[in-house]
Amino acid sequence: MIGDIGMIHTCSIISRIQTSQDDYGTPVYTGSLTSSACRFFYNGTGKGDGIITPDSGKHSVSSPAVILPATVTVAEGQTITSTVPGFSKPYEITSVKTIFWMFSNTVHHYECDLKAVE
Repeated sequence: MIGDIGMIHTCSIISRIQTSQDDYGTPVYTGSLTSSACRFFYNGTGKGDGIITPDSGKHSVSSPAVILPATVTVAEGQTITSTVPGFSKPYEITSVKTIFWMFSNTVHHYECDLKAVE
């Protein structure tokens, strides 16, 4: 397990919560914005084994990911934005993995897989 994880980046976590519906039944959302320390990286394993084999041979596949501290509330479907070079577009959180302190039931941090929002 990584000690302090080196959360050298910052990001904004955008949550959309459905608060009501309008007269036509369309959901009405409110948004909240949370700023947090984080660490962006490219996850070489991602979903599957991280290797594809097209006609040109084997290639490693990596996907963007982020580590977030245990102090934030994070869930699939939220959006993360940042000005970090290489990660400066909006991303949707596609999965959240909770990492616990060793021999404890206390959350250490979250590791989230990301997908670029077009």
